[in-house]
Amino acid sequence: MTQLMPGNSLGFLLTDLSRLFRQTFEKVVGNAGLELTPGEIRALAQVARHSGARQAVLADRMGVEPMTLSAYLDRLEAHGLIVRTTDPTDRRAKVISHTPAAETMFEQVRPLAMQVYAQMTAGIDEDKLRIVDEALTAMRANLVSEVDCIPPPKAANAARAMAAKSA
Repeated sequence: MTQLMPGNSLGFLLTDLSRLFRQTFEKVVGNAGLELTPGEIRALAQVARHSGARQAVLADRMGVEPMTLSAYLDRLEAHGLIVRTTDPTDRRAKVISHTPAAETMFEQVRPLAMQVYAQMTAGIDEDKLRIVDEALTAMRANLVSEVDCIPPPKAANAARAMAAKSA
């Protein structure tokens, strides 16, 4: 066998789908003429999702180098979309939070993200999408600690239900 895993393994499909989703999103964002790059939008979304997190934690969650994230954050701060404040537990570190102005940017980006999502999920019924969502949420929970990624209550319940079925 010349392949690591036979056929369209789940890992290959996830990696390929992630790459295609990102490429499509970047193209749509680029064509929309927004003042932010796709990388800056991803950084802003992570800041909003994990508001108050340290810069190093955000870089890790995004899978980018801290200096790459720092450049994104510099530009987001210049646009008034985030603020950096001293971490109350370690004055050497900065925590990042989004500002109310970030919501205005999300209102511009949300239709673009929904467009890509609709393209990606075209022809797939809601029941199948729900099952995929629950399965992927459970898989993610299997690979990260609760400290790293605390899923929303609905996702956590779905993950527990799926784990119970397989036990």
